[in-house]
Amino acid sequence: MGPAPGSAPPPPPSSLPPPIEGIEASKLPVGERPNPAYKRLYQAYESAYGSIDQLRRALDPAVRTMHATDAWLGPEARQWDGRLIISQQNLRKAADRILWDIYNTLAATKRTT
Repeated sequence: MGPAPGSAPPPPPSSLPPPIEGIEASKLPVGERPNPAYKRLYQAYESAYGSIDQLRRALDPAVRTMHATDAWLGPEARQWDGRLIISQQNLRKAADRILWDIYNTLAATKRTT
């Protein structure tokens, strides 16, 4: 279904079929109807996909500050900077995992019930 969660961001929401609504819903076979769970997941994925970069970049200002100034030098500063970089990488991986979790659930959900 795609790369392992956390390895790369998943495709955009437009890569999946949108929820069935309006005229398309009226053309469904008898007994079928649009799946409200699919619609909620699709909307959640659109929302998360559109705002996840804020989460990915949350520690960027701290990293820039740490690397742009000599305000804090020494072994403690280097250790703290190392932990900050690891936290930044972990945060970016977690953001991608969030998107992959929603994407994989959405891709496995039927558009109709």
